[in-house]
Amino acid sequence: MSKFHGDHDFYTCQNCKHRHEGKVCNLCGEKNFDASQLSAKHFLNQVVDFFFHWENKVLKSLKLNFLQPGFITKENLNGVRIPYAKPIQLYLVAGFVFYLVISKLGISDYVPSYGDHGFFLISDNRFLKWAEPLDNYMISGIDSMWVKKGREIQKTLDDSYRNEFQKGNNLVLKGRKTNPDSLIIDINKTDIIAFRNMTRIRYFAFRDHISVLGKSLLFILIPFIACIFYLIFYKKLKYFGSSLLFATHFMVYNLCFYTIYQFINYTPVKLGLIENGWMFTPFRSIFYNDITTTFSQIVFGADFCFLHLVIWMPWLFIAFRRLFKTHWLKSLILALICGRVFYFLIFGLYKKILIAYTIYSLHV
Repeated sequence: MSKFHGDHDFYTCQNCKHRHEGKVCNLCGEKNFDASQLSAKHFLNQVVDFFFHWENKVLKSLKLNFLQPGFITKENLNGVRIPYAKPIQLYLVAGFVFYLVISKLGISDYVPSYGDHGFFLISDNRFLKWAEPLDNYMISGIDSMWVKKGREIQKTLDDSYRNEFQKGNNLVLKGRKTNPDSLIIDINKTDIIAFRNMTRIRYFAFRDHISVLGKSLLFILIPFIACIFYLIFYKKLKYFGSSLLFATHFMVYNLCFYTIYQFINYTPVKLGLIENGWMFTPFRSIFYNDITTTFSQIVFGADFCFLHLVIWMPWLFIAFRRLFKTHWLKSLILALICGRVFYFLIFGLYKKILIAYTIYSLHV
């Protein structure tokens, strides 16, 4: 409703009943309502407008986040948010495209297989060899969970066989109605059949379950990464939410770059045109030859870690300089340290937590 008063139109908000001027209620943000807004034409215009502006915002924000590290974060921290997509929107879009591409290419770097918990250990670093007992404890703990879950599945199968097919001291498995033949199995041998079937069921259940969890739980890394940013720049990041924002934009960049890299790297491999790892060969020949390997392993870690540092360090370096105006040498060192820590978080900690939780939550 509206009422003319002097030279102004006053509207009564249909949501909070506040009388205001303009097209939007200055109390609750509700837009002025008119019956013409219920027309099919207006509805279609809203749909088109939503997708057009949403797409423009997302693509613009992804481009800026990729090419100008730290720019969108700085804009958001300064209160300039309307021109850009929200961090969660960027993450969801980047994550969707990321897993679509790696699923099609069959890449499992972020979706571990059972056994991956034996890699990317703390004690792999020559300065952290003292942590080897901790690594061994973790490995044996996950292996024990794997065995225990297998025994649970085996017992469930064995009980099922006995309940459904036991005839006296035997199991009798009948054929189809058109085939009167039967298979008779000693009741004491059912555990063998249950064990064989368990290994197959456990494997496929784990693979399918971790594929879903790996795609949905990657976001749990964001608070850990935010903690690192906050600890390093706590004097300049007043609120932890600022670190979460920065960490989200970093993860969006990581997903975008990794998607592009793997698409370029694996597409010719899938087509049989070239061998896997061809893009990293020049780096390996320079940094991991007979002369430089020792130095590179101390500074950059294993070659797989170095690959991610190549991806992460330039973005982090520029973002640190733009956001915190740190000296270039300090920014470089911090980018290297953060890259090494993030690598451990993703491939050392996250994958192990994911494997352990997947085994724990298996239900067949």
